[in-house]
Amino acid sequence: MKKYITLLSIIITITACEKVEKPYLTDLDAYVNPDKKVLIEKFTGHRCSYCPDAARELESIHDIYGDQIIGMAIHIDDFFAGPSPIGNAFDYDFRTEWGDELDENYNIVGLPKGMVNRIGIPDESHILGKDEWASVVATELQKEIDFLITIDADTNKINISILLENNIINNYKLFVCLTESNIINWQQDGSENIQDYEHNHVLRTVIYNGELSNTDNLLRDELISTSFNINLSDLEQYNINYSENEAVNGNGNAGGWNASNMSVIAYIYNTNTKEVLQVEEAHLNN
Repeated sequence: MKKYITLLSIIITITACEKVEKPYLTDLDAYVNPDKKVLIEKFTGHRCSYCPDAARELESIHDIYGDQIIGMAIHIDDFFAGPSPIGNAFDYDFRTEWGDELDENYNIVGLPKGMVNRIGIPDESHILGKDEWASVVATELQKEIDFLITIDADTNKINISILLENNIINNYKLFVCLTESNIINWQQDGSENIQDYEHNHVLRTVIYNGELSNTDNLLRDELISTSFNINLSDLEQYNINYSENEAVNGNGNAGGWNASNMSVIAYIYNTNTKEVLQVEEAHLNN
């Protein structure tokens, strides 16, 4: 399987699992563009005792704005996300090759942390604590859009259509991945070790990270369509092999995917600033 994100370096660090205060919400009367959607990438680990607070904050923001908020849980850090030996608590390996590369490429330090539409990368202000997410989300939801994304997917094929809302110069890329929700497994939550914790929006695999179009200038009302054939068994086995053969202290216990709980996330980002301009999510229909 082709790797779509370049691995810049391999740096193994043990970082602090940071305590964060209770969430706050922004002005509910602020203007919201109903066509704008926002990606929250939540970096987490099953041994991070404060990470469930960040998951609850993500759900609180989603409760306000509904499906305009699209979350992704990316399990990183070999200390907080690494698995125990098989047969013990915390023996599942949620890590992926792509999550580890995102960790390295964007220098995620301390958990829980997140990025909202990857705002702030040029000046290195993109790494946000959970209490900073809501205000950035509110600002992002006021922006006008250049793209509308539509996804039609099943367990064999993903079809993506992108409608141009304006004339723009093409310096954008398309990113397509699969996530899974309703995964019941171990999670440290405060002082408790929860055996039947529900993990949601978990990054499973990346399908594509490449050019949006082969033309330099994109025109208003232009429709870009692309399709990807997928084999879930092969993608799942790739994760198992990564855990067993490449991930630090991996054990190969990275399978057990449930297609009924999986979704496709597709987003368009600026190749220079890395800002996510638009994002969409759709269930992977069986």
